Amino acid sequence: MPSTLDPGDRKILLIVGSFLLVLLIATDVLAPPSNNAQGQGIPSTYSTAGGGAQAAYLLLGQLGYRSERWEKSPTELPANTEGQILILARPSSFPEKQEREALLRFARSGGWVIYSGNFPYLFFDTGTVKPAILQGTRLPPATYPALVPSAFTRDAARITMPSRNRWAASAGNQVPLYGEPDAPVVVTWRLGKGRILWWAAPTPVTNAGISNPGNLAFLLDCIQAARPGAPPGRTTVLWDEYFHGYRGSLWDYFRETPVPWAIFQLALAAALILFTFSRRSGPLYAPVTTSRLSPLEFVDTLGDLYRRGNAGPAAVSVAYQRFRTQLTRRLALSPSISNAQLDAAVRGRLGWKQPGLFDTLQHAEKAVRAGELTGADALRIVQALEHYEFLLGLKKRPAEEKP
Repeated sequence: MPSTLDPGDRKILLIVGSFLLVLLIATDVLAPPSNNAQGQGIPSTYSTAGGGAQAAYLLLGQLGYRSERWEKSPTELPANTEGQILILARPSSFPEKQEREALLRFARSGGWVIYSGNFPYLFFDTGTVKPAILQGTRLPPATYPALVPSAFTRDAARITMPSRNRWAASAGNQVPLYGEPDAPVVVTWRLGKGRILWWAAPTPVTNAGISNPGNLAFLLDCIQAARPGAPPGRTTVLWDEYFHGYRGSLWDYFRETPVPWAIFQLALAAALILFTFSRRSGPLYAPVTTSRLSPLEFVDTLGDLYRRGNAGPAAVSVAYQRFRTQLTRRLALSPSISNAQLDAAVRGRLGWKQPGLFDTLQHAEKAVRAGELTGADALRIVQALEHYEFLLGLKKRPAEEKP
Protein backbone atom coordinates (compact mmCIF):
# COMPACT_ATOMS: atom_id res chain seq x y z
CA MET A 1 0.00 0.00 0.00
CA PRO A 2 1.59 3.35 -0.99
CA SER A 3 2.45 5.82 1.78
CA THR A 4 0.02 8.71 2.30
CA LEU A 5 2.72 11.03 3.70
CA ASP A 6 4.07 13.68 1.41
CA PRO A 7 7.85 14.38 1.40
CA GLY A 8 7.46 17.44 3.65
CA ASP A 9 5.65 15.52 6.41
CA ARG A 10 8.12 12.66 6.17
CA LYS A 11 11.01 15.12 6.62
CA ILE A 12 9.42 16.61 9.73
CA LEU A 13 8.88 13.16 11.27
CA LEU A 14 12.51 12.21 10.62
CA ILE A 15 13.76 15.43 12.27
CA VAL A 16 11.54 14.99 15.34
CA GLY A 17 12.47 11.29 15.66
CA SER A 18 16.19 12.11 15.45
CA PHE A 19 15.80 14.82 18.10
CA LEU A 20 14.02 12.40 20.46
CA LEU A 21 16.73 9.78 19.89
CA VAL A 22 19.43 12.32 20.80
CA LEU A 23 17.52 13.25 23.97
CA LEU A 24 17.23 9.60 25.02
CA ILE A 25 20.93 8.99 24.50
CA ALA A 26 21.86 12.18 26.37
CA THR A 27 19.57 11.23 29.26
CA ASP A 28 21.16 7.80 29.53
CA VAL A 29 24.70 9.20 29.38
CA LEU A 30 24.24 12.21 31.65
CA ALA A 31 21.95 10.59 34.22
CA PRO A 32 23.51 10.35 37.68
CA PRO A 33 24.70 6.92 38.74
CA SER A 34 22.38 4.75 40.73
CA ASN A 35 22.64 4.71 44.47
CA ASN A 36 25.50 2.64 45.74
CA ALA A 37 25.41 -0.09 48.32
CA GLN A 38 26.09 2.33 51.17
CA GLY A 39 22.72 4.02 50.68
CA GLN A 40 23.64 7.36 49.13
CA GLY A 41 20.77 9.31 47.59
CA ILE A 42 17.36 10.51 48.67
CA PRO A 43 15.69 8.07 51.10
CA SER A 44 12.27 8.26 49.47
CA THR A 45 9.66 5.57 50.04
CA TYR A 46 9.14 5.53 46.28
CA SER A 47 12.74 4.49 45.63
CA THR A 48 13.91 0.88 45.43
CA ALA A 49 17.57 1.84 45.04
CA GLY A 50 20.12 1.45 47.80
CA GLY A 51 19.49 4.94 49.18
CA GLY A 52 15.69 4.63 49.01
CA ALA A 53 13.44 3.82 51.93
CA GLN A 54 10.78 1.66 50.34
CA ALA A 55 11.82 -1.49 52.22
CA ALA A 56 11.39 0.11 55.65
CA TYR A 57 8.13 1.74 54.58
CA LEU A 58 6.65 -1.58 53.47
CA LEU A 59 8.10 -3.51 56.40
CA LEU A 60 6.40 -1.34 59.01
CA GLY A 61 3.11 -1.80 57.19
CA GLN A 62 3.56 -5.58 57.21
CA LEU A 63 4.32 -5.47 60.93
CA GLY A 64 0.95 -3.88 61.58
CA TYR A 65 1.92 -0.23 61.88
CA ARG A 66 -0.02 2.39 59.95
CA SER A 67 2.79 3.27 57.56
CA GLU A 68 1.72 6.17 55.34
CA ARG A 69 3.35 8.63 52.95
CA TRP A 70 2.98 12.32 53.77
CA GLU A 71 3.03 14.56 50.70
CA LYS A 72 1.25 17.54 52.25
CA SER A 73 2.63 20.60 53.97
CA PRO A 74 3.47 20.29 57.70
CA THR A 75 0.69 22.83 58.29
CA GLU A 76 -1.77 20.00 57.53
CA LEU A 77 -0.35 17.53 60.05
CA PRO A 78 -3.07 15.89 62.16
CA ALA A 79 -4.14 17.75 65.29
CA ASN A 80 -4.44 14.46 67.20
CA THR A 81 -0.74 13.67 67.59
CA GLU A 82 -1.09 10.70 69.95
CA GLY A 83 0.83 7.78 68.45
CA GLN A 84 1.98 9.88 65.45
CA ILE A 85 5.60 9.63 64.25
CA LEU A 86 6.92 11.81 61.43
CA ILE A 87 10.11 10.65 59.68
CA LEU A 88 12.11 13.42 57.98
CA ALA A 89 14.84 11.40 56.27
CA ARG A 90 17.42 13.71 54.69
CA PRO A 91 15.00 16.36 53.36
CA SER A 92 16.15 18.05 50.17
CA SER A 93 14.40 21.38 50.89
CA PHE A 94 13.84 23.54 53.94
CA PRO A 95 10.61 24.63 55.62
CA GLU A 96 9.16 28.09 55.54
CA LYS A 97 8.29 29.89 58.75
CA GLN A 98 4.73 28.59 58.94
CA GLU A 99 5.87 25.05 58.18
CA ARG A 100 8.57 25.19 60.87
CA GLU A 101 6.02 26.45 63.38
CA ALA A 102 3.70 23.61 62.36
CA LEU A 103 6.48 21.05 62.98
CA LEU A 104 7.18 22.52 66.41
CA ARG A 105 3.48 22.58 67.22
CA PHE A 106 3.18 18.93 66.13
CA ALA A 107 6.01 17.89 68.45
CA ARG A 108 4.94 20.03 71.42
CA SER A 109 1.43 18.55 71.32
CA GLY A 110 2.74 14.98 71.58
CA GLY A 111 4.01 13.97 68.16
CA TRP A 112 7.41 12.38 67.57
CA VAL A 113 9.79 13.47 64.82
CA ILE A 114 12.75 11.42 63.54
CA TYR A 115 15.00 13.81 61.66
CA SER A 116 18.09 12.88 59.66
CA GLY A 117 19.90 15.82 58.14
CA ASN A 118 22.57 18.49 58.49
CA PHE A 119 20.39 21.45 59.46
CA PRO A 120 18.17 20.56 62.43
CA TYR A 121 17.99 24.19 63.57
CA LEU A 122 16.14 25.11 60.35
CA PHE A 123 13.40 22.68 61.35
CA PHE A 124 13.37 22.86 65.17
CA ASP A 125 15.23 26.11 66.04
CA THR A 126 17.94 24.15 67.81
CA GLY A 127 20.86 21.84 67.13
CA THR A 128 24.27 22.27 65.54
CA VAL A 129 25.93 19.68 63.32
CA LYS A 130 29.61 19.66 62.46
CA PRO A 131 31.35 17.54 59.82
CA ALA A 132 33.82 15.04 61.22
CA ILE A 133 35.06 14.01 57.77
CA LEU A 134 35.77 16.26 54.80
CA GLN A 135 33.26 16.35 52.00
CA GLY A 136 34.13 14.06 49.11
CA THR A 137 35.81 11.49 51.32
CA ARG A 138 34.57 7.96 50.72
CA LEU A 139 32.73 6.74 53.79
CA PRO A 140 32.91 3.06 54.74
CA PRO A 141 30.18 1.78 57.06
CA ALA A 142 31.11 2.48 60.68
CA THR A 143 29.76 0.88 63.83
CA TYR A 144 28.74 3.07 66.78
CA PRO A 145 28.07 1.72 70.27
CA ALA A 146 25.17 2.71 72.48
CA LEU A 147 26.07 5.32 75.09
CA VAL A 148 23.21 4.94 77.57
CA PRO A 149 20.65 2.23 78.30
CA SER A 150 17.22 3.37 77.12
CA ALA A 151 14.14 2.29 75.24
CA PHE A 152 15.89 3.39 72.04
CA THR A 153 18.98 1.21 72.57
CA ARG A 154 17.32 -1.78 74.23
CA ASP A 155 17.65 -4.21 71.31
CA ALA A 156 20.59 -2.66 69.48
CA ALA A 157 23.89 -2.43 71.34
CA ARG A 158 25.47 -1.06 68.15
CA ILE A 159 24.28 0.51 64.94
CA THR A 160 25.98 0.84 61.56
CA MET A 161 25.99 3.94 59.41
CA PRO A 162 28.47 5.80 57.19
CA SER A 163 28.23 9.41 58.40
CA ARG A 164 30.50 12.40 58.23
CA ASN A 165 28.38 14.47 60.62
CA ARG A 166 28.40 14.69 64.41
CA TRP A 167 26.24 16.51 66.93
CA ALA A 168 28.21 19.56 67.95
CA ALA A 169 26.86 20.65 71.32
CA SER A 170 24.14 19.70 73.76
CA ALA A 171 21.59 22.14 75.14
CA GLY A 172 21.26 20.21 78.40
CA ASN A 173 18.10 18.25 77.57
CA GLN A 174 19.64 16.58 74.51
CA VAL A 175 20.70 13.03 75.32
CA PRO A 176 23.36 11.29 73.15
CA LEU A 177 22.38 7.71 72.32
CA TYR A 178 25.08 6.39 69.94
CA GLY A 179 28.59 7.38 68.96
CA GLU A 180 31.06 9.10 71.21
CA PRO A 181 30.01 11.18 74.23
CA ASP A 182 31.42 14.39 72.77
CA ALA A 183 30.51 13.57 69.13
CA PRO A 184 27.32 11.45 69.02
CA VAL A 185 25.61 10.33 65.84
CA VAL A 186 22.16 9.86 67.43
CA VAL A 187 20.63 12.39 69.85
CA THR A 188 17.17 12.76 71.37
CA TRP A 189 15.39 15.38 73.45
CA ARG A 190 11.94 16.18 74.70
CA LEU A 191 9.97 19.01 73.09
CA GLY A 192 6.79 19.76 74.98
CA LYS A 193 4.79 16.53 75.12
CA GLY A 194 6.60 15.06 72.13
CA ARG A 195 10.15 14.09 71.23
CA ILE A 196 12.77 14.74 68.57
CA LEU A 197 15.31 12.15 67.44
CA TRP A 198 18.26 13.26 65.33
CA TRP A 199 20.21 10.75 63.23
CA ALA A 200 23.45 11.67 61.57
CA ALA A 201 22.44 9.59 58.52
CA PRO A 202 19.21 7.91 57.39
CA THR A 203 20.98 4.55 57.04
CA PRO A 204 18.65 2.62 59.42
CA VAL A 205 15.71 3.25 57.06
CA THR A 206 17.46 2.89 53.70
CA ASN A 207 17.10 -0.20 51.55
CA ALA A 208 20.84 -0.88 51.71
CA GLY A 209 21.36 0.03 55.35
CA ILE A 210 18.37 -1.48 57.13
CA SER A 211 19.99 -4.93 57.06
CA ASN A 212 23.26 -3.71 58.60
CA PRO A 213 23.98 -4.91 62.15
CA GLY A 214 21.71 -3.28 64.70
CA ASN A 215 19.89 -0.92 62.32
CA LEU A 216 16.54 -2.70 62.06
CA ALA A 217 16.35 -3.32 65.80
CA PHE A 218 17.19 0.35 66.43
CA LEU A 219 14.47 1.50 64.01
CA LEU A 220 11.85 -0.69 65.65
CA ASP A 221 12.92 0.48 69.12
CA CYS A 222 12.43 4.10 68.02
CA ILE A 223 8.95 3.31 66.70
CA GLN A 224 7.88 1.22 69.70
CA ALA A 225 9.15 3.80 72.22
CA ALA A 226 6.47 6.24 71.06
CA ARG A 227 3.73 4.05 72.57
CA PRO A 228 5.26 1.39 74.83
CA GLY A 229 3.14 -1.74 75.09
CA ALA A 230 0.51 -0.52 72.61
CA PRO A 231 -0.38 -2.71 69.61
CA PRO A 232 1.28 -1.66 66.33
CA GLY A 233 -2.04 -0.65 64.80
CA ARG A 234 -2.30 2.29 67.19
CA THR A 235 0.93 3.85 65.94
CA THR A 236 1.01 5.87 62.72
CA VAL A 237 4.33 6.40 60.95
CA LEU A 238 4.24 9.29 58.49
CA TRP A 239 7.04 9.17 55.91
CA ASP A 240 7.66 12.70 54.74
CA GLU A 241 7.81 13.09 50.96
CA TYR A 242 6.87 16.76 50.95
CA PHE A 243 10.46 17.88 51.56
CA HIS A 244 11.66 15.34 48.98
CA GLY A 245 9.72 17.22 46.32
CA TYR A 246 6.72 14.88 46.06
CA ARG A 247 3.96 17.39 46.66
CA GLY A 248 1.01 15.67 44.99
CA SER A 249 0.43 15.09 41.31
CA LEU A 250 0.54 17.73 38.60
CA TRP A 251 -3.22 17.55 38.42
CA ASP A 252 -3.48 18.47 42.12
CA TYR A 253 -1.64 21.68 41.26
CA PHE A 254 -3.79 22.61 38.28
CA ARG A 255 -7.09 21.54 39.84
CA GLU A 256 -7.47 24.85 41.67
CA THR A 257 -6.80 26.89 38.53
CA PRO A 258 -8.88 27.62 35.39
CA VAL A 259 -6.92 24.92 33.56
CA PRO A 260 -9.63 22.20 33.96
CA TRP A 261 -12.21 24.47 32.34
CA ALA A 262 -9.79 25.29 29.54
CA ILE A 263 -9.19 21.57 28.96
CA PHE A 264 -12.94 20.95 28.88
CA GLN A 265 -13.47 23.73 26.35
CA LEU A 266 -10.63 22.48 24.16
CA ALA A 267 -12.01 18.92 24.31
CA LEU A 268 -15.48 20.16 23.37
CA ALA A 269 -14.10 22.19 20.48
CA ALA A 270 -12.06 19.19 19.28
CA ALA A 271 -15.14 16.96 19.44
CA LEU A 272 -17.17 19.45 17.41
CA ILE A 273 -14.40 19.78 14.84
CA LEU A 274 -14.09 16.01 14.57
CA PHE A 275 -17.85 15.63 14.21
CA THR A 276 -17.97 18.30 11.50
CA PHE A 277 -15.07 16.78 9.61
CA SER A 278 -16.51 13.27 9.82
CA ARG A 279 -19.89 14.45 8.57
CA ARG A 280 -18.28 16.29 5.67
CA SER A 281 -15.63 13.73 4.77
CA GLY A 282 -17.37 10.48 5.57
CA PRO A 283 -18.52 7.96 2.93
CA LEU A 284 -21.72 8.70 1.06
CA TYR A 285 -24.58 6.20 1.17
CA ALA A 286 -27.77 6.35 -0.86
CA PRO A 287 -30.90 6.19 1.32
CA VAL A 288 -32.64 2.86 1.34
CA THR A 289 -35.96 2.97 -0.48
CA THR A 290 -38.56 0.22 -0.37
CA SER A 291 -39.61 -1.05 -3.78
CA ARG A 292 -43.32 -0.77 -4.54
CA LEU A 293 -43.10 -4.28 -5.95
CA SER A 294 -42.13 -5.67 -2.55
CA PRO A 295 -44.47 -8.45 -1.30
CA LEU A 296 -44.61 -6.72 2.06
CA GLU A 297 -46.44 -3.76 0.53
CA PHE A 298 -49.59 -5.86 0.25
CA VAL A 299 -49.22 -7.00 3.87
CA ASP A 300 -48.72 -3.44 5.09
CA THR A 301 -51.69 -2.19 3.08
CA LEU A 302 -53.94 -4.97 4.37
CA GLY A 303 -52.81 -4.32 7.92
CA ASP A 304 -53.61 -0.64 7.59
CA LEU A 305 -57.10 -1.49 6.31
CA TYR A 306 -57.79 -3.80 9.23
CA ARG A 307 -56.48 -1.21 11.70
CA ARG A 308 -58.50 1.69 10.28
CA GLY A 309 -61.69 -0.35 9.96
CA ASN A 310 -61.35 -1.87 13.46
CA ALA A 311 -61.62 -5.26 11.75
CA GLY A 312 -60.17 -7.30 14.59
CA PRO A 313 -63.19 -9.63 14.72
CA ALA A 314 -62.93 -10.24 10.94
CA ALA A 315 -59.27 -11.23 11.26
CA VAL A 316 -60.10 -13.61 14.11
CA SER A 317 -63.02 -15.03 12.08
CA VAL A 318 -60.74 -15.90 9.17
CA ALA A 319 -58.22 -17.67 11.41
CA TYR A 320 -60.97 -19.39 13.44
CA GLN A 321 -62.85 -20.75 10.42
CA ARG A 322 -59.63 -21.94 8.79
CA PHE A 323 -58.60 -23.78 11.94
CA ARG A 324 -62.00 -25.50 12.37
CA THR A 325 -62.16 -26.44 8.69
CA GLN A 326 -58.71 -28.05 8.70
CA LEU A 327 -59.35 -29.86 11.98
CA THR A 328 -62.81 -31.23 11.08
CA ARG A 329 -61.51 -32.45 7.72
CA ARG A 330 -58.68 -34.30 9.39
CA LEU A 331 -61.03 -35.91 11.88
CA ALA A 332 -63.80 -36.49 9.25
CA LEU A 333 -66.34 -34.55 11.30
CA SER A 334 -69.19 -32.27 10.39
CA PRO A 335 -68.20 -28.59 9.99
CA SER A 336 -71.13 -27.64 12.21
CA ILE A 337 -69.86 -29.59 15.21
CA SER A 338 -69.64 -27.60 18.45
CA ASN A 339 -66.40 -26.60 20.07
CA ALA A 340 -66.96 -28.97 22.99
CA GLN A 341 -67.53 -31.90 20.66
CA LEU A 342 -64.52 -30.91 18.58
CA ASP A 343 -62.31 -30.77 21.70
CA ALA A 344 -63.60 -34.19 22.82
CA ALA A 345 -62.91 -35.68 19.38
CA VAL A 346 -59.34 -34.33 19.43
CA ARG A 347 -58.74 -35.88 22.82
CA GLY A 348 -60.34 -39.20 21.91
CA ARG A 349 -58.95 -39.73 18.43
CA LEU A 350 -55.59 -37.94 18.61
CA GLY A 351 -54.80 -38.67 22.25
CA TRP A 352 -54.56 -34.96 22.98
CA LYS A 353 -54.08 -34.38 26.71
CA GLN A 354 -52.96 -30.76 26.97
CA PRO A 355 -55.53 -28.24 28.29
CA GLY A 356 -56.34 -24.94 26.63
CA LEU A 357 -57.69 -25.91 23.21
CA PHE A 358 -61.35 -25.64 24.22
CA ASP A 359 -60.78 -22.24 25.91
CA THR A 360 -59.00 -20.94 22.81
CA LEU A 361 -61.88 -22.04 20.57
CA GLN A 362 -64.42 -20.41 22.86
CA HIS A 363 -62.48 -17.13 23.01
CA ALA A 364 -62.18 -17.11 19.23
CA GLU A 365 -65.92 -17.74 18.75
CA LYS A 366 -66.79 -15.02 21.25
CA ALA A 367 -64.42 -12.56 19.54
CA VAL A 368 -66.02 -13.24 16.16
CA ARG A 369 -69.43 -12.29 17.55
CA ALA A 370 -68.07 -9.22 19.39
CA GLY A 371 -68.79 -5.87 17.84
CA GLU A 372 -65.43 -4.37 18.82
CA LEU A 373 -62.08 -6.04 19.55
CA THR A 374 -58.74 -4.44 20.23
CA GLY A 375 -55.83 -5.21 17.97
CA ALA A 376 -53.83 -6.74 20.84
CA ASP A 377 -56.65 -9.18 21.75
CA ALA A 378 -57.16 -10.14 18.12
CA LEU A 379 -53.47 -10.76 17.65
CA ARG A 380 -53.28 -12.92 20.78
CA ILE A 381 -56.20 -15.14 19.66
CA VAL A 382 -54.85 -15.53 16.12
CA GLN A 383 -51.43 -16.47 17.46
CA ALA A 384 -52.99 -19.05 19.79
CA LEU A 385 -54.93 -20.67 16.93
CA GLU A 386 -51.79 -20.77 14.78
CA HIS A 387 -49.88 -22.33 17.69
CA TYR A 388 -52.42 -25.19 17.88
CA GLU A 389 -52.20 -25.65 14.11
CA PHE A 390 -48.52 -26.41 14.54
CA LEU A 391 -49.08 -28.68 17.54
CA LEU A 392 -51.85 -30.70 15.85
CA GLY A 393 -49.93 -31.04 12.60
CA LEU A 394 -52.40 -28.97 10.57
CA LYS A 395 -49.62 -26.66 9.46
CA LYS A 396 -45.89 -27.14 9.05
CA ARG A 397 -43.45 -24.75 10.65
CA PRO A 398 -41.31 -22.69 8.30
CA ALA A 399 -37.73 -23.96 7.99
CA GLU A 400 -36.32 -21.02 9.93
CA GLU A 401 -38.69 -21.62 12.85
CA LYS A 402 -37.99 -25.30 13.33
CA PRO A 403 -36.72 -26.03 16.83
